[in-house]
Amino acid sequence: MKVTRFLLSVLLLGVTASVSSAQIGTVSASWQTCTSAVDRAPLAAPGQKINISVIGHGTLHKAYDVRMMFGSPGGLRDAWRFDADGCNFGQLVMNEVDAKTCPAFQGPGSLQIKKWEYDSVTGKTRGLLANAYPPVASVSAATRYLLASFNFDFTYAVAGAGDPPNTCGGFEAPVCAAISYATWLDLAGNEIPFLPGAQNYVTANDPNNTSGCPGAVPTQPKTWGSLKNQYRN
Repeated sequence: MKVTRFLLSVLLLGVTASVSSAQIGTVSASWQTCTSAVDRAPLAAPGQKINISVIGHGTLHKAYDVRMMFGSPGGLRDAWRFDADGCNFGQLVMNEVDAKTCPAFQGPGSLQIKKWEYDSVTGKTRGLLANAYPPVASVSAATRYLLASFNFDFTYAVAGAGDPPNTCGGFEAPVCAAISYATWLDLAGNEIPFLPGAQNYVTANDPNNTSGCPGAVPTQPKTWGSLKNQYRN
């Protein structure tokens, strides 16, 4: 119980801090691995992954929070509706570990918040993974670490209208997935933004970026502290 309370307190701390000499790290997004193509035509099968990773981070820390916004012209189609009210609910796994890509950033004993939230007004979805853990013993700026993996199962996804809930349509539509928020907590509990990389987004079915990614999915950033009321218990 004491460990749980400690980890919760770590996760819910967060103040903006300026860092002059720390190796902050740069985040990027990619399909399937930690360093791959920006655009992909996903397969109607399990194992279609979008990963968020960081390289250049050489500072001891105890938590991080990364978020990605998903959007499509005209709103996300059923094939990308993995929320509780969506056609593809239950077909998404959010991880922070994937042995086939790059090593995990956290140490043992992590406490996590995972969210996949669809906004019916904007037709966009936010994926969130916040991860707190006892301070890591060491970290190398030369290593690329995995922060979050959105592992999609598109088995029921089809082009065209589909037949919900049997099949989920709109699989051919272009989709923009952009990193909208990425921060880490230093050992003093200060929340510090990671540096944005040149590859801070990926697209699906859109090699020419007709959706204008990442500008197609603007978001209103919220700090770690804004989550705390949900975890007082």
